[in-house]
Amino acid sequence: MNRMKRSVIAAVFVSLGLIAAWSQDPQPTVTLSVAEIARQVQSRNLEIFKATQKVERAREDLIGEPELVDSSLSAGGGYAASGFGAGGWYGQSSLTLRLLPQLSAGASAVVEQPWEFSESISLSIKPFEPSRHIYSEEKAFNSAVVRERYLKRWIYLDAEQAALNLLISDMERELARETEELEKRKYELAQRRQEVGEASFQDVQDQLLDLIKARRDLFSSEQGYLGDWRTLQLLFAPIEERIAVAPLPIAELMGLVQQRRAEVDRFGQAEPVTEGLANLRLELAALEAELKATPAWRPELNVSTAVALPYAYPGSHSVSLSVSFSPNQLKRDEREELLEDIEVKRMEIAAETSSAALEKSLELQNIALVEQALASAQIQAERDRVALQEAELLYQQGRRTTLELEQLRLNLQRTQILIYESAAEVYRVLGVYLMLFLGD
Repeated sequence: MNRMKRSVIAAVFVSLGLIAAWSQDPQPTVTLSVAEIARQVQSRNLEIFKATQKVERAREDLIGEPELVDSSLSAGGGYAASGFGAGGWYGQSSLTLRLLPQLSAGASAVVEQPWEFSESISLSIKPFEPSRHIYSEEKAFNSAVVRERYLKRWIYLDAEQAALNLLISDMERELARETEELEKRKYELAQRRQEVGEASFQDVQDQLLDLIKARRDLFSSEQGYLGDWRTLQLLFAPIEERIAVAPLPIAELMGLVQQRRAEVDRFGQAEPVTEGLANLRLELAALEAELKATPAWRPELNVSTAVALPYAYPGSHSVSLSVSFSPNQLKRDEREELLEDIEVKRMEIAAETSSAALEKSLELQNIALVEQALASAQIQAERDRVALQEAELLYQQGRRTTLELEQLRLNLQRTQILIYESAAEVYRVLGVYLMLFLGD
């Protein structure tokens, strides 16, 4: 028994030492409200930063580059000689401008000994050349936007819950300290009663066990507080200051719950759209756009014209028309595959829609359960309050001790913490329910 007592006391001292070392941390402390913490996490969280960066890159890919980027300029030259020793130097250059996928212009110049020059300009038209397809880029961009939107909301909810958890842990830690102090006083009283013969050895040992349990609970509450504090700090990583949570009275928390409950009621008849369903719809839109851009037959037709400069005599220009046929110009197989993919995607959307409706129903049931738990905690708190009031009257009559009165006060404090914790859980579950309506 003494060994157990010493180990528990040592564990408590270790925990208290960690708390003391943490309190001496040179980092400045910034105290923020729960709402301020949630908003700042949205703007400072590393995961959100990476998601926003992905959106910007997808936007750049969607905009693309102008057709002129595919233009080219070339220049070269050399020496040519015949087998009889005659020869000379020559040089040539050309410029190709890609104006549109279907339209390009060019110019060329050639110089050769004995310094003869020739230049020309040309224009090439490919009327059936497809324009730039952006359905893949649109899907990537919209998917990145959806991911960022959902991530911001999830991080917001996580930050709210982390802040509330830290407040609850602080309440539980304070309750554990007061309970340990009360059990210590009870143990000392049991020892004095044993000395005068009013308590047995077993009574003292039973009270010692209660004291040991209280110290274990104190140690666990200190550990829980450190864990919740760490969770909150990591949401801000990287961070240069410590974040503390400003007190949020239970009345204000209940006000937040009522506000979110009213927001939930507005979506009573709305169809849920999960992140998965939103992405499936984007994939379907991309497939349908690809199908629309894929004709049954895409012939290769090229019309070109060239004019030699200077235009000094008849016959210095040319016009050409070329048509080519290849089996790969027929897109029937591609269209059939796209139609099959579209049908499968619609089936996936139907399944995900059904899943989202079921999730909505389950979340509504979960809301009802946590609200019942909150109501139960409020009833228990009222009972504890009445019991404390009755005990205070009996104490004035000499029929209750200060230790009994203190125990009833701690019981009420414990149920008040339970009310706070239950209200925070209702607030969280309501927020999770609202996540079902962010897709559109």
